[in-house]
Amino acid sequence: MRREVLVDEEVDALIRVLPNGDIRPTSFLWRGRTRYVGDVGRTWEERVDGQTLRCYLIQAVDNNTYELRWNPAANTWTIHRAWLNDVVV
Repeated sequence: MRREVLVDEEVDALIRVLPNGDIRPTSFLWRGRTRYVGDVGRTWEERVDGQTLRCYLIQAVDNNTYELRWNPAANTWTIHRAWLNDVVV
């Protein structure tokens, strides 16, 4: 059973810079485990507390879905939400 979890935890992320300058996460470290990005879906920007965040809806190879947020001003990555399959968080 898939369930949505509000996470809001900072993570370490590895990224790829595409030839057109776009940033794509390729993996991230969350709670001691590296999660590899299988597919990047929708991307968008949001304003939060005066900061513009770049948001990525990603499907990890573990078949879980995550909303990652990148704050370019602080160069920090956060998992905002996750849709997890039978995972204890």
